[in-house]
Amino acid sequence: MAEISSSTAGNSKKAVRGKPFVKGDPRINRKGRPKSFDALRELARAIAHEKAKADGQTLVIDGHSVTVAEAILRTWATSKNPRLQQQFIEVAFGKVPQQLQHSGPGGGLMTFRVVYDDEPGEGNA
Repeated sequence: MAEISSSTAGNSKKAVRGKPFVKGDPRINRKGRPKSFDALRELARAIAHEKAKADGQTLVIDGHSVTVAEAILRTWATSKNPRLQQQFIEVAFGKVPQQLQHSGPGGGLMTFRVVYDDEPGEGNA
């Protein structure tokens, strides 16, 4: 029988945080996201399509009335805040891809070998 040499073998029990759930616990969200969230999203979309107002007057840019959504996007596009500029670009062109790069020992390439239990091979007879 092989002996476990892991330094964490003796610490296999995880510390329990908080109070565990019991049957009928009101904290369990069995119905999923509240339906009121859908109503809130619909309200936000309706507001986004309304005409933007400045000083009680409809906001007009380049000869056309501007919606609330357009006013927000124009504000983001001309902001000096780089986070708002990034948000504008992501809305316009999609989220910027984040490159993940992993390297093996010494910074070289990593090699992955997949061994399936049902296939005969090294270590399986």
